[in-house]
Amino acid sequence: MITGEYWKLHDDATLRKLDAAAVGLLETGGVRVHHEGLLKQLEGAGCRVAWNEGRAYIPERLIREALSALGARPGETVQIPVGFNPQRHMTHGGSHPHILEWPSCRRRLATRKDARDMAMMAHVLEEFESVGKVLTCCEVDQRVEPLWAALEMSQITNKPIYGGEILHAEYIEPLVRMGEVLSARPGDTRLVAACDFFIPPLIFDRQQAECFLEKRRFGMPNVPGSMPVSGLSGPVTIAGTVTIVLAELLAGWVFGYVVRPDLPARGIAASGSFDMKSACVSFGSPEALLQDAAAVQVCRRLYGIPVWAATTYVDCKRPGLEATFQKMLPLVSMAFGTGHSVGGDGLLSAGQDYSPVQQMLDHEMTKAVERFLGHYEVTDETVTTDLILQVMRAETASFLEASHTAQHYRREQWYPRWFDRSLWRADEIERDSEHRMLSAIDRYCRDAIAQYEPPDLDQACIRELRRIYEAAERSLLR
Repeated sequence: MITGEYWKLHDDATLRKLDAAAVGLLETGGVRVHHEGLLKQLEGAGCRVAWNEGRAYIPERLIREALSALGARPGETVQIPVGFNPQRHMTHGGSHPHILEWPSCRRRLATRKDARDMAMMAHVLEEFESVGKVLTCCEVDQRVEPLWAALEMSQITNKPIYGGEILHAEYIEPLVRMGEVLSARPGDTRLVAACDFFIPPLIFDRQQAECFLEKRRFGMPNVPGSMPVSGLSGPVTIAGTVTIVLAELLAGWVFGYVVRPDLPARGIAASGSFDMKSACVSFGSPEALLQDAAAVQVCRRLYGIPVWAATTYVDCKRPGLEATFQKMLPLVSMAFGTGHSVGGDGLLSAGQDYSPVQQMLDHEMTKAVERFLGHYEVTDETVTTDLILQVMRAETASFLEASHTAQHYRREQWYPRWFDRSLWRADEIERDSEHRMLSAIDRYCRDAIAQYEPPDLDQACIRELRRIYEAAERSLLR
């Protein structure tokens, strides 16, 4: 088992300074909430509401009360148990609006066919343990698109199905009903993403507020998200942007505490930075990573509430060297408690694009990291001094010929599917090796779609899902 103490980005005094700044911001600047019902509940809980501005000023007393009820002092000890699983399994999801084709790198809005193709690919390939709403289809009205996607996936696969981002409160209830049909469990919210993001700095618009309230009605965990960009929607200083992240997370937890104090709290920090040279927003910059790591530390060490740093939300636009660097950079923050995930499930262009080629590369990188974190066992069988002595005495030519090697190599070693471990062959071969690898992955994904055969599916389940979808379509698109 890998054990140790999480590294500290700041001392306790600095964490308290950031906390005080965020709390002061909520007390003196407040939060704009574009929802009368939520504002009334906040006013009833002790917030001062400026109705002409739609702004709630949250007192420190209420913030501390919410944190006391929702938080639990977490341990600062890293504990990663032994156990490497060589099986290649990954999830499927993301709600990306575009698909990126290889090798042309053509970027286009996702169609019905694209959505179905990606579901078929995930069904066929053994690497995927589930099938998710990886693309947002531009050809379906967005008021019912997640419902359409769930119905389509249910007719393609018998693997577990999961949903994606939520933009309209009206389709949450039918999505929950579809989840119940898929799992036969009451209140199954697998098709509904839990997170609710603020518009920085500190704006909670009506649409998000309605989604937030509907998710609480179905008992989903309270997961506010913060996404300021330093130099644009946040101060250019890292400390100033961290203050906004903390203030938005605190506001979200207060909202959840006021509406449903019995539900658990989590959070997402997904900040970025504004690149003054390119005039573009960067979510894969070291500054963005530092901002998120700082927010995670404050929330863990002071509030006792788990916050996820969106370290897979990066800027790379195409598969290749730059994508590999950006997706592996978050490893430097692991010791600060930001999590162990790398890659990003095929994510490109800060979540705007999906590439199945990139997802297979992401998975390759993820499994390599998992192998290291899986550690190893120290037993008489693995130390194997008897075998070492045999080889030393030349009773066996090498360890390669020993039966012990055949018995243990699969459990001990990770073998890449795509990365090339062979020796140098020739100039022209090595020059084109990366392009050849990406093209091989592309063929692998396309072959999976071509080889798809419908599995045996529960037709009664599909009929019920279609009934729910058609009823919601009539109601929402009338």
